[in-house]
Amino acid sequence: MDCFFVAVERLKDSSLKGKPVAVGGDPEAGRSVVTSASYEARAFGVHSAMPMAVAVRRCPDLVVVPVDFGLYDQYHCKVKKMLHSFSPVVEMTSIDEGYIDLSGTERLWGTPMEAGERIRWAVKQATQLDCTAGIASTRMTAKIASGEAKPNGLLWIPAGTEAQFLAPLSVGAIPGVGGKTAALLESFGLEQIHQIASAGESLMASTLGATGRWLWRTSVGLHERKLTPEWRRKSISKEITFRTDTTDREYLAAVLHMLTEKVCRQLRREKKRARTVSLKLRYEDFETIDRSRTLPQPDNRDPSLFSVAKDLMFSAITRRVGIRLIGVGLSNLTGSGRQTELFSEGQWLKEWYRLQAIDRTRRQFGFNSLLAGEAIHLANLQ
Repeated sequence: MDCFFVAVERLKDSSLKGKPVAVGGDPEAGRSVVTSASYEARAFGVHSAMPMAVAVRRCPDLVVVPVDFGLYDQYHCKVKKMLHSFSPVVEMTSIDEGYIDLSGTERLWGTPMEAGERIRWAVKQATQLDCTAGIASTRMTAKIASGEAKPNGLLWIPAGTEAQFLAPLSVGAIPGVGGKTAALLESFGLEQIHQIASAGESLMASTLGATGRWLWRTSVGLHERKLTPEWRRKSISKEITFRTDTTDREYLAAVLHMLTEKVCRQLRREKKRARTVSLKLRYEDFETIDRSRTLPQPDNRDPSLFSVAKDLMFSAITRRVGIRLIGVGLSNLTGSGRQTELFSEGQWLKEWYRLQAIDRTRRQFGFNSLLAGEAIHLANLQ
């Protein structure tokens, strides 16, 4: 999706069109960062993960819009539903990006270019948003192709031409190659992808180990990994980094409840249950604590799993030091079937119907439209 968060905000407020826009936190907050930036803002050097205060200095006319993840999630679901209408094998890797395997769909959707245009048109009709598509025989080459085609473009790399397409691109075009890795490669005289290909697999592996071998395979278009559809997902997790470090246990519990609601909602959406609950806690000095507990029976209900997560959190807080990050994860996933219980079935069904009603409300009006449990304490901070 092209500038996904900004594009959604522009649907909500058309006056933002044509202006440099950044979605993120308050520039006055010490740890606020840019979550998404429009192309107009990028022209001033503004980019995601940049401190918002720096972004405002670079672009004095920057319009800062607060994040609305509930709304973005609604559009994410629309896109995902549309992709599933083209192929059953879809892997969403983030809220605004995913892969779709079109193998065997030629009789339905035509050539790769025809299929790509159909998908882009369908996304536009379903969401009024623009997207870019990269088509190739491997997911890595497809991702690089989409980067080259942005914004609102389509690029097909026919099988057998991957190395030719990749050759002139800079090493920084490879997903996963950040500034430090690019600088290291450039110190070896490797500035373009064809130079990595020419170096050969043996030399790259002997110099950089597994990373070198991965880079070489990517450079010649051989890197491949099968798509992992959601029904094979092994875990679901959510975490949040606070704008300011906190020791307020009531606030921490409220945030943890909200995160637990989100992962449980995803579980129910995918018709799964989880047996293992994990907690992640990071102090202001970056010491990170991980705790987990495996349940006797799998579950996907907010109250049950939050109770475990809350116990893990309080057992993990052993220092009088501010906390900067908290997260919850669910793993050891199974199907949604369950063994009925003779004496507590009525209570279970009552709770289940309540959760279904909450899910329906949030699906229609956004996640933040309804607060429940200890997350209600967050209402006092809005």
